[in-house]
Amino acid sequence: MKKKVKKFTARTVRKSAHVTRMVLSLGANYSGRLENKAHRIINGTDASIKLHDKVLFEQLYYETLPYVLPMHPALPKVDRKGEVTLLIPSLQKSSFFDGTASALIFTALLAQEKKQGIRVVETLKHGHAKTEQLVEFFEKNGIHITSKQIEIVDASPRKYNNYGYINIHPEDTFIASAWWDAYVLEKLPLQKKFIYLIQDYEPIFYANSDRYIMAEGTYKSEKFIPVCNTELMYRFMVSKDYKYIEKNALWFEPAVGIGEKVGRSVAKKPGNKKRMFIYGRPSVERNLFYTAIKSINEVFLSQELDTNEWEIFMAGQDNINNIQLESGIVINNLGKMNIDEYYQFAKTVDLAVSLMMAPHPSYPPLEFSSIGAAVVTTSYETKQDLSMYSKSIFVAKEYSELNSLIVKASNLSYDDRIKNTGSSIINSDWKKSLKNVIEELASK
Repeated sequence: MKKKVKKFTARTVRKSAHVTRMVLSLGANYSGRLENKAHRIINGTDASIKLHDKVLFEQLYYETLPYVLPMHPALPKVDRKGEVTLLIPSLQKSSFFDGTASALIFTALLAQEKKQGIRVVETLKHGHAKTEQLVEFFEKNGIHITSKQIEIVDASPRKYNNYGYINIHPEDTFIASAWWDAYVLEKLPLQKKFIYLIQDYEPIFYANSDRYIMAEGTYKSEKFIPVCNTELMYRFMVSKDYKYIEKNALWFEPAVGIGEKVGRSVAKKPGNKKRMFIYGRPSVERNLFYTAIKSINEVFLSQELDTNEWEIFMAGQDNINNIQLESGIVINNLGKMNIDEYYQFAKTVDLAVSLMMAPHPSYPPLEFSSIGAAVVTTSYETKQDLSMYSKSIFVAKEYSELNSLIVKASNLSYDDRIKNTGSSIINSDWKKSLKNVIEELASK
């Protein structure tokens, strides 16, 4: 009887909560629409109510496409010397991973080679990272730089009617790591070519659109020195017939320092369940999150993998619930881990499922395979095989292969996985990885 009362009470609470949520949701949606409507009316861009008979081109254009808001050149201070200047969308400690980390390390090593300071310019959003946090990050990667050698500039508040300025010294070296920053640099009166760090094929981030055209157009300029992150990325750009990049690009293989930090073996205790990891970022569509969890759901539902032998985790994004699969096993979300938490967790993983619909290998497959985990990922155009990085990386050339590859990778023995870490081109030292590229750039 008590259980029935509790269930009835719970249902009543649920119903009340549902009605309240619907009312609040409707109110929030209405308020949001009202705010947007008022904004459009004030700016003269609303089609139904016009306070103005026209709108300024620059207002319409740059409020719609804030990525390409220009920066205007300014003279440097009299005592300022040339610096290596990295333009980056946002600088926050939680983003010191993957491409952002590579761009920062690349900038720091080039600055050291040129005996110059570092300037980091945030172009889209102020990330609130401090110079001390950058110093700590560089130290962890074996790069010794003091806070006095680093300057952080926030250029994100600029708008169509609020110009952003950047002072330019003749000896400055500029680096772009995103298409919109390359777009902005192309328009500046630089006395030498900037460096375009190409780490992905960014036009495919968008559907057929203005942004696609803008992103793709940055590869057709000749105002930059192209530097591709991985030979695979370079080969892809060649396949797209970017002749200037084909003839002038440098490329490097990234360093994956995770092995040096946690030891090149998976730290397992006898009797523990096997551990599966999913790169859980549904907000980043090229990670194919729903394709990954569908395949994992199916291999457990078909009992090709035993739910009693495995535990599953995902990480990379905070706002995701744990997911109960149809077999009953739960994918536990660890959220957005900091770098140390990520490294410590990684050494406990047996199998990583990290899909990436992009021409580069991406970092998780390199990181997990470098310390003895099996990895399942996906192909994309010129990226068909990653065995040069590790024989523990399984690439699905067709999405119909995912289920069978997950099972195949799960059966790779611990000894074989550890053995495969010894036959890999994955580097663990950024200085060695970038040495030739940095020296050639410095000489230019």
